[in-house]
Amino acid sequence: MTPFDPARDGFGFRNPLGEVPHRSGGGTLLRPLDSFLYGNGLCFGMAVAALALHGAGQGETPVSGLRPTPELLEFLRGYHARQLRLRVVLAAVYDWLISGGGKSEGLPGRLRLPGDMDPHVLNFGPSMNRRFFRCLYRAHAVVPYRVDQAGGEERLYVYDPNHPGDRGRFVAFRDGGFSYAGFRSKEGWGITPVSLSAVTA
Repeated sequence: MTPFDPARDGFGFRNPLGEVPHRSGGGTLLRPLDSFLYGNGLCFGMAVAALALHGAGQGETPVSGLRPTPELLEFLRGYHARQLRLRVVLAAVYDWLISGGGKSEGLPGRLRLPGDMDPHVLNFGPSMNRRFFRCLYRAHAVVPYRVDQAGGEERLYVYDPNHPGDRGRFVAFRDGGFSYAGFRSKEGWGITPVSLSAVTA
């Protein structure tokens, strides 16, 4: 298997924020849930799909070459909605609890990366604090694919659906905490891995 490359194995378009599916008929009952689930984009679905497609091997068109057609977006919504399945929720909650509320200490060493058996998707969400629900609503998912050491910190490089093709994005781990873009442990954020099999089984 070739190493995961966000410029090839990640989607070439940006996470579609604010695009909630239009429903008619009985589907209108799901509209409030749709706003919560899809309003902040399809990052979880895009991360899972990119990881699953990489594991299955490249097709004729690299993932980065796929266009955001209505059919592809519906496919990604299907993966994205799986985060609400009981199996996925239980896996995330279990890891969140055993890590002390999404704490990051030791996380890079226990992550399974693309090419490993049953790799992880990484989720930024709440830790145990008063900002729990705000962080839960703004949760974000990425694909971790490489770990390096630099400048006294551990760097976990990620494919981020909000930044297509960017090979330079990494989560920095230092002194038992982490920092990535607007997600920082010192500001109430936690970090939790979910195995691909928990989502795709």
